[in-house]
Amino acid sequence: MKTVYICSPYRATSEAQLDNHIDYAQELTRTALAAGLAPITPHLYLTQVTDDSKPDERARGLEAGTALLLTCDFCVMGNRYGISAGMQGELQAAGAADIPVIVIDGQDDVDVIKNAIERYL
Repeated sequence: MKTVYICSPYRATSEAQLDNHIDYAQELTRTALAAGLAPITPHLYLTQVTDDSKPDERARGLEAGTALLLTCDFCVMGNRYGISAGMQGELQAAGAADIPVIVIDGQDDVDVIKNAIERYL
């Protein structure tokens, strides 16, 4: 089973926006599972043990996420809510490591992911 790093925004300016970001990350994770992949979505769990409002904890979380990204076969970037600064760093790391990035543009379609991955296999 191929591994895929889920890249989507987490940080938010309101509780409603944060809920949208979490729901979206969960949706992308479900879509990757349905496509037969093993998704890694660190912003869904590292944020449970770190305080995103504390710069040192946020930096450690981003560093840990990047380390996980570098172990993955692919990166799925969901851009429904734009590309955050954290995502930009992840995308740069993926590019530097030659990890293919699959962009999901609004619709999280299992077939979009499957077709993109088939191009790389």
